Amino acid sequence: MKLFYTPNSPYARITRVTALELNLSDKIKMQKVTVRDANSTLLNYNPTGKVPTLETDDKFILSETRIICAYFDSFNNDIRLVADTSDPFSLQLEGLFGGFLDGVAVWVREVRRPRTEQSPPIIELEQSRALRCLGHFEKLSDKLDQQPKLAHIMLGCTLGIIEARLQKFQWRQKHLRLAKWYDEFSSRSSMQATKPEV
Repeated sequence: MKLFYTPNSPYARITRVTALELNLSDKIKMQKVTVRDANSTLLNYNPTGKVPTLETDDKFILSETRIICAYFDSFNNDIRLVADTSDPFSLQLEGLFGGFLDGVAVWVREVRRPRTEQSPPIIELEQSRALRCLGHFEKLSDKLDQQPKLAHIMLGCTLGIIEARLQKFQWRQKHLRLAKWYDEFSSRSSMQATKPEV
């Protein structure tokens, strides 16, 4: 299998962490690519040009983070990271954390634009969404453990991209339990090996 990624994509990072947690490193070739690039190698595999993209051993092309993680999950019978209907709480968390990530990703893309092209209303909307989500997650933090599941990986990677790309956003002070959970979870070797480039 071949996984196409960029170092700073939280979506691709989720799949990379999942692969490491499932002990699949020897089965997957990691290929760093460029995005938003008409000459990217990735376009030979996926016309959307988005990461993550997985080429399976059977030459199928899989895209979208959760689909790739579910595919990885099928290779390790001893560990299950992706939630199913037998675990509705984790399914709920995957949905919540996925929505949180989507909002943060829009925010990060917006602040990377030249200042004269940025949309203050979009930034304000996504900052408000992030604060609302973080307040909710703080209340849930006593139910989050350190046993990795896809939901935990999603949350950890989203908080990681906030810390790497939105340093002025001071979220820790009002979300102490969540920050404590994140600090412990992000010390995992899978998270350390996939940290965004600063």
